[in-house]
Amino acid sequence: MSRLNVLAVFLFLLSLSHLASQVWAHTPLSPNGEIHSLDTAYEVPNPTKSWTLYRELHHEGEAEYYKLHLEAGERLRISLYTKDIQGNFSPHLVLMAEDLAPTDDAPSYIEKPEGFGAILIEPSIPQNREYEPFTPASYYYLIDVDEPISEHGDYYVVVFEPNMEEGKYGIAIGYKEEFTISEWLLIPFDLIRIHEWEGQSLIGIIAPLLLTLVVGLFILVWKAVIKLYLFNIIALTAGLLYVGSSLMIFMQMIIALSGAPFNFAVVLTVIFIAMPSSLGYFLVRKVISLKGELSTKHRMIFVVFGIAGLFTWSGLVIGPVLAIFSGLFPKKYLSGR
Repeated sequence: MSRLNVLAVFLFLLSLSHLASQVWAHTPLSPNGEIHSLDTAYEVPNPTKSWTLYRELHHEGEAEYYKLHLEAGERLRISLYTKDIQGNFSPHLVLMAEDLAPTDDAPSYIEKPEGFGAILIEPSIPQNREYEPFTPASYYYLIDVDEPISEHGDYYVVVFEPNMEEGKYGIAIGYKEEFTISEWLLIPFDLIRIHEWEGQSLIGIIAPLLLTLVVGLFILVWKAVIKLYLFNIIALTAGLLYVGSSLMIFMQMIIALSGAPFNFAVVLTVIFIAMPSSLGYFLVRKVISLKGELSTKHRMIFVVFGIAGLFTWSGLVIGPVLAIFSGLFPKKYLSGR
């Protein structure tokens, strides 16, 4: 593969990952401690940025409070959803602000700031889950709020369940798709935590990756496709982690589609699957085909594919780090080449 082709592949994959991030790219937040009162309300940082919180209500009278400070001209954007509709679990919203007229809709146990009005927003229970291609997952979307803000100030959002039922809910806040570098790179680990919130076990979530790594290394060594040199093992591990992470996404896509109607958004998930699997395939193929010394050209390929892996969420960060290290591999350890 020429240097020009390597660069073209990198730029193409980077552009795909940027496009895909615009689909449903909320950044997860995890409040520390309880947020069950006005005094402990979780203040959402930069509430116009897209955030998601994955939470759980446990008993009667329990409510969770969020505080948002918005400026005039911004929008109040909130979505409430749940993975499963079990029993009578039906999370509601109470929205409180100074410019709202007081109402008696909210339960008496919902705390209200002095001088604030409140409105109750009841959920609309859909018949089917909606497929979400980024995670991937499928959810029942219950409430959607999108209101322009005419006056700056504090707004409180309260989530509660009036039917004395326990259950899990997700809340998405904001509308601007923005990421820091660390948020972008850690997205694969955020997705694992989301699937754990859904009720999946950690070992079940990462099983496709582990099986790909173990079976791939065993077959390649057993069939004598490669020799047990340190460089071979490290570089192949990187490529197999890429492929394994794509199979993790594939498994989650199948799980999500088992509970939601098929729609065109699946194509976007297929892009997420294709990016790491393509990179992994080229990495494994390159390792197998290498003869003699590791040239500067080959080193560049490993480094570029490692960087591309970081920005396409391939190999749970570990794979890209190993790929980059392979390109910088010390010459004195290249035994047998």
